This record gives sequence, structure tokens and C-alpha cells, in this order.
Amino acid sequence: MWFSKFLSFLSLCCLLTACGFHPLYTPNQCGDISYPIKIATILDRDGQILRNYLVDRLTPEGSPAHPKYTLEINLNDAIRSTGIRRDETTSRMEAILTASLILKDAKTNKVLYTHTVRTVNSYSILNQNYYSDLVAAVYARREAIRLLSDKITLYLTNYIDSHP
Repeated sequence: MWFSKFLSFLSLCCLLTACGFHPLYTPNQCGDISYPIKIATILDRDGQILRNYLVDRLTPEGSPAHPKYTLEINLNDAIRSTGIRRDETTSRMEAILTASLILKDAKTNKVLYTHTVRTVNSYSILNQNYYSDLVAAVYARREAIRLLSDKITLYLTNYIDSHP
């Protein structure tokens, strides 16, 4: 019984290596996990935070000296009421962040990849405690920005790995 499980596991490993499967967040042939991307400045404080997250994920050793790609991001945000109480006051809010990505070739400035990424994060509104509402709103926006950076990183690394 265990031999058949071992044999099926071994054959699965052989098939995965034959199809070109490789882990996304591991060092490549050069020994690093950074990508040759110059990330343009993004407007507003939320844009600065998003850019810092992306720099940490895509270029952890610092900005490349000779980038192959340039990434431009337009960030839009909205806040929407989702929960309404009987007295018509809001009990729940959503922080919606939308980022439009444009990946360009650094030499020719030709657009290589465009995509729109959206995240939604919600938080509760309490009746009398205004400070906790403010802290919840700030935390929800920061968490939405972090989730947005994770999605952007995933899309970009998949594109760059599939188009060498």
C-alpha cells in the first residue's frame, strides 16, 4: 500500500518538473529574487505606502542600476457604506482600492502589460467611540493596500516569468 503511494508521489514529482513548474518566490538562476523593475512614484500617501510594499517585494536589494521594465500605477480609492441600521446610520464601511498597472519596456517605452487590480476591505462603525472608528478606517485602508501589493506582485512576477 505504501509502495503504491510512494510510486504515485514520485511520478507526480517527475511530471511537475517536466512541465516547467518552479516555485514563484525562490531564487532564480542568478541567485536572487529581485526583478529588474523601476517602480515609478505613485501620488498620495496611500501610493507611497503601496510603492514601498512593492519595492520590498519586487526589488529587495534596491532599485536596479539598469532596469528592464518600468512600472506605472494609478491608484483610485473609494469608501462605501454597506451596513445601515434602523435609524439610518452606517454600521459598516468598505474601503475599495483600484490600481491600474502599466508595465513598460524601459528602453523603448513600449507598453508590455496592463491590468487593473481591485481590493475591498471592510470595517465596522461603532456608535460613540470616534477614535476607534478612525483607527479601524486607517487599518482597513492599510490592509487593503497590503493586499493590493500582494496581487500586483503576483501578476507581475507571473508575467515576467512567462515572458523572459
